[in-house]
Amino acid sequence: MMALNLRSWRMLALLAGVLCGLSFQAQALIGGNVECGTPGYPTFGYRFQPGEAINVEYSGTCTIRRAFPYAAGVNTSITYGTGYNHAALQFVDPSSWTYMPLLDLGQFSGICLGGPCQRLPLNTVLRYRYNLVGTAPRTTGTRNVQVRIGVTSLNYLAWAEWFLDMPFTYTVYTPACTLSSPSAVNLRFGNISNADLSRQVQSTTVSVTCAANVQATATLRASQAVVSATTGVSRTTLAGLNMQAIWTDSSNPVDLSGVRNLQLKTGSNNVNLSFKPQLVAGQSPTGAFQSQYTLTINYR
Repeated sequence: MMALNLRSWRMLALLAGVLCGLSFQAQALIGGNVECGTPGYPTFGYRFQPGEAINVEYSGTCTIRRAFPYAAGVNTSITYGTGYNHAALQFVDPSSWTYMPLLDLGQFSGICLGGPCQRLPLNTVLRYRYNLVGTAPRTTGTRNVQVRIGVTSLNYLAWAEWFLDMPFTYTVYTPACTLSSPSAVNLRFGNISNADLSRQVQSTTVSVTCAANVQATATLRASQAVVSATTGVSRTTLAGLNMQAIWTDSSNPVDLSGVRNLQLKTGSNNVNLSFKPQLVAGQSPTGAFQSQYTLTINYR
């Protein structure tokens, strides 16, 4: 009997040791301490340009439903969900621009609800205001994050709960560039002779204004039949007369079947083109002519 009792005692001691070794987080937390309003949320989330500052306010009013004898410490949680290359987000107290520690419930942060760390009697009403801040990544796309704000009672760590638990969805997008020159340009050569045709050239500038630096591609396509795509030569409406398209900045022929890469900077950007008529060998055409092109600029 004594041996059996001894083994039972040892088992109880072992069980007690296991129970004493449990972390606080494994113990039940007690809610119903505060009743807080939460801010609204845009249906389609937030939108930011690459590198733009993220600063989203979370504010509302809290009513104390169980007294905090010493203070109500603020807890915050940020969980990154779908999407890649997330912005590094943090909560700050804008009144002092103090960064809030990411801390689970049941741990006292030292930053208190309502400002000073003090006793909060039953039915106390106070406002909270915290900002989620960061810098939008350079890569475009939509990201999903879950953010939470809560409280833990000082010296009564089981009195803890999240009073704000909501998604933070944001999309990083490339801001639109706008065409700041006319969408259609007419170039007129006037009356020209075959003898001085080689000296004839008309140039134009297409201006594009961008809100941020973007990578772009430009293509020029001729409406008339292409004679030589790589040298930029296409037919005109006058038999025996061709037209060559040239990038003015480099003096290189436009590849009428290719793509040119561009780096568009913040502000105004110019894409310059020149057009030069060419006689078909052995031809001496007379009459009016037209040549039409479409310039397309894609940015990302």
